Amino acid sequence: MNAAWEYAKKIADRHAAGASLFVHLQNDGDRVVVVFCGDPHAREMYWDGQTYVAMPPAGAAGLRPSVRISINVFVPAENAMKAFEGGPAWFRELVEVRDKYGLQRWCFEIRRRGRKGDPKTRYSILPDAQIDEGLRARIAATPLHDLAAMASGTDADAEFPPAADTQAVPVIIDEDTARALVDRLRPMPREVTQAFLAEFRIGRVRDLANADLPRALRFLEQRKGTATAERDPFEL
Repeated sequence: MNAAWEYAKKIADRHAAGASLFVHLQNDGDRVVVVFCGDPHAREMYWDGQTYVAMPPAGAAGLRPSVRISINVFVPAENAMKAFEGGPAWFRELVEVRDKYGLQRWCFEIRRRGRKGDPKTRYSILPDAQIDEGLRARIAATPLHDLAAMASGTDADAEFPPAADTQAVPVIIDEDTARALVDRLRPMPREVTQAFLAEFRIGRVRDLANADLPRALRFLEQRKGTATAERDPFEL
């Protein structure tokens, strides 16, 4: 096997192994009993419409990244160390559970609340059973995963779009830019202003997304020679 084939095999094996090491709860009501182990790993990611990626997708300038947080979990039913990953809402609930029960003495049930693809999906975390000495020994004998390496080698939980409270928010234009656009629109007929607002789906000029600014400037340039019919007050 030459170097190219060997390298391709290593990459394929890494991705296959990485995908199997993440816990996936794909449907409403799916559940798993786990023991939380070690420290969490957090990273900022961008949703490209199908999965989370480390860099902003093309045409996504100005989008706010989503936070993805993973943690090692021992799954007693499989006698295996895996990892679970979710967003800020899930992690805040885990922190509350840790503060109330501690994570050293309990197995916890994670249950999915939401259909596949539902951005409002949430995960409940409830204590299931206390850890006995036998289970504690099994956990101690199982090494933790390198979460940072796993995160860079797999699209864990990729079937779930970002939750509603973590959706990317566009960056809007600054006040000086908004005023400059208003000054260009002011001499034009009311219909041009209405068309401008409709084109960019905004209620006010100041709500224009920064990423749409180049297109907005082209829009105005194409209508530069439009004669004015009347002067109207503008609200930024």
